[in-house]
Amino acid sequence: MNSHGRYKIGIFDSGLGGLSVLRTLWKETSNIDYIYFGDLINSPYGQKSKAEVLELSKNAFEYLIEKDCEAVLFACNTATSAAADFLRTKHSIPIFGMEPALKPAVSQNPGVKIAVFATDLTLKEDKFKTLVSGFPLGTEILPVPCEGLAKLIDKDLWEDAWNLFDSKIKSVVKDCDIFVLGCTHYIFLKERILYNYPKVKVYDGNLGTTLHMKKVLNLPDFQENKNQLDILLNTSDSDYVHLAGRIAKTITPNHTLSLINTTTGKLHV
Repeated sequence: MNSHGRYKIGIFDSGLGGLSVLRTLWKETSNIDYIYFGDLINSPYGQKSKAEVLELSKNAFEYLIEKDCEAVLFACNTATSAAADFLRTKHSIPIFGMEPALKPAVSQNPGVKIAVFATDLTLKEDKFKTLVSGFPLGTEILPVPCEGLAKLIDKDLWEDAWNLFDSKIKSVVKDCDIFVLGCTHYIFLKERILYNYPKVKVYDGNLGTTLHMKKVLNLPDFQENKNQLDILLNTSDSDYVHLAGRIAKTITPNHTLSLINTTTGKLHV
């Protein structure tokens, strides 16, 4: 916390999905300077190797530290799986991450099959397997990889994104009506899921992560016009920029949006 009693918190995602988490944080906190970094030139992370995601996550984390962030949220399930634990061993500042909201889904629906929609890498990582192994015997978790979905959302191709996601839902909905959204991008489709499939329950990790951060960092409750938001996008693609601007306006009209124009994928620190 700086001399003015404000925290500077960095939020990082491979794309724009992390803005869904930021929207929840914004409604629950005040006196925070938020810096959001979207590494769009290197997205999507879900189709890369763990080593690649680890390296990209390290770069993004170091970039946010250079911006004087006092805590960092990996608002990307894939980056959390691949890099958060490693970086916690190397740095003393608080590092928060996302994980599929399986714990509340399982506890509130004992003995019921649960579908987890996420990227390939998230579902293959040891972190996810460890999470699943901790549930009572007989708990049935159905992994549903959604390759390419995050990219369609980042590109503002909502109908294409919905058609892909809907095909994934149709493949499981006859046997399963408890859904966990294991990627922050997918949360932008939550309302449409509930509209088209009113009998399903949908869980995501945004509020749980927000409340955990509030508790650990002792963040103050929301007050109007007390937060600040700077959005930094590692891209020059206008599709990303336009969508980021529209989403940011649903969080606050008072934000800045800047581009890090690179062609190499290297950050300008």
